[in-house]
Amino acid sequence: MVTKEQLVIPVYLNEKTVFDMLAIMEDGFSTVSEITNGSSVAANGEAKLAGANSAQSLLEQLFKIQFDANLSGNVNSSQSSATKFEKVHTNVSLFSKLRTALLKNRFLFDTSKAKFDFSKIKVGDFVEVEGELQKNPLLDVLEKFSSICSMGEIFSQEATTGVKKQRAKSSEENSLKIYKKQIKSFADELNKSGTIDYILKAEGGKLVLSLLEQYLVGNDNVSEIIGGRFKVLGKVIKVCSSGQESIDLLRKTSLRTMNATILQSFSETFKSSELSQFNLPDVVFEIEGPSAIVIPIAIYI
Repeated sequence: MVTKEQLVIPVYLNEKTVFDMLAIMEDGFSTVSEITNGSSVAANGEAKLAGANSAQSLLEQLFKIQFDANLSGNVNSSQSSATKFEKVHTNVSLFSKLRTALLKNRFLFDTSKAKFDFSKIKVGDFVEVEGELQKNPLLDVLEKFSSICSMGEIFSQEATTGVKKQRAKSSEENSLKIYKKQIKSFADELNKSGTIDYILKAEGGKLVLSLLEQYLVGNDNVSEIIGGRFKVLGKVIKVCSSGQESIDLLRKTSLRTMNATILQSFSETFKSSELSQFNLPDVVFEIEGPSAIVIPIAIYI
């Protein structure tokens, strides 16, 4: 019997990991199974067989019965029909199957309905956690600042009169273009590894989810899932159980070589009086503990 928990709707699904883990657990598996239903019908009838002596070779006589008279009686005949159809698994049904297997074998550290206790998990554990999904705060502020620069370019294109105004306009446009180019380069560096960090705010701490971009391509709901409450099933690769530990959001980039002074200067740029009128999020370079890094297999509701 199918339960409500098995009917999941993923917004992110690492299909390769699902296939690989199921193949390991089941020593290979088939995504298509064929089922045959058969039926037969029997009928009675009469038949007459006639045979005659003939000049045949000895070999034929040994393997063939000859009849010298008429034979009458009941003869049974049957007709059978078979219907074949295929049961095909989808990537979502295979994920549901994997989740059920993890629960059955007690491999899954389920905290989706309770406070997440970071002291009880370790690297390599499968976890299922429920919480609010957010984008990497550093990438979020960069993207919003880039949008502000784009709006500034639009407003600066309004018609102006006078030489001074024209010069001021050109200077402002150049500054906006420079800022936008720098921000884009910074954001591209964060995405250089082919993964994007998302943050899951759970009761008791935060999870840093390292999502592969290839499984986000074509997902039209990515922008809509921010701020929503979802479940995440994945495998832990790092645990920061105390507040003295933290997860570096620049860990996958060359930007991690910057010293604290440069990073502080960068952070203060977004707190300037010119930008205070915009509702920009705080610049965050690390997620303090209790926290953990999880490679997600699926994000779903």
